[in-house]
Amino acid sequence: MKIFIRIILFLVCGFILFCAAYFVKSRLPFQFAEDVSIHQYFPFNYLARKDTFELEILDFVLAEDFDKWAMFSRWYHIWAKERDKVDMGPNDSGFQGTGCFAVVSRSEKTWSLSPAVYIEVASGSKIVFEALVMRDFESQGAGLRLVGFDRNKQPIDKRLATVEANGAHGEWEALSLRLSVPEDIAYITPRIRGTGTGKTRVDNIRVSRN
Repeated sequence: MKIFIRIILFLVCGFILFCAAYFVKSRLPFQFAEDVSIHQYFPFNYLARKDTFELEILDFVLAEDFDKWAMFSRWYHIWAKERDKVDMGPNDSGFQGTGCFAVVSRSEKTWSLSPAVYIEVASGSKIVFEALVMRDFESQGAGLRLVGFDRNKQPIDKRLATVEANGAHGEWEALSLRLSVPEDIAYITPRIRGTGTGKTRVDNIRVSRN
């Protein structure tokens, strides 16, 4: 009987440790297996990082300075036409000497950076998306974009709102775009997009209600 109780306690402790490890893992910028996910099952659906925010109940939906705990930032989802030629990660050369996020591309083709979130919006809501960017070279492109989704979280407008950097390279440039949400949009996701070879630094990201 004592052996049976020990086995049960061992299994319970192991499960608790696994849940704690999953809680931490879901907040880190990697996935152990692309084809396997348990976030939809109890109790992991309560432990997984929240991926949907309601704009109407929050002043700042996203605010990221990359100064502390940058490895837990949501801004680690990167897409690139030549993914093996694009690297990303925290950087110490941020705005006014703080930390920032940097994308280094060895490709002329497009890349985009986004958080793992959907922002629930209502028709007519006013949204502001702001960030600081710095390009190494004038030939690089960098900009902000809002992507619109329907109620099933299917993309229906990948260029809902956009703004491109046009300031001097090697200097921080403040980018800002404002949007009044159209009737057919239920969710939005912010993205930072770039092209060309070189390093693009990003800092002080804000997504908020106007």
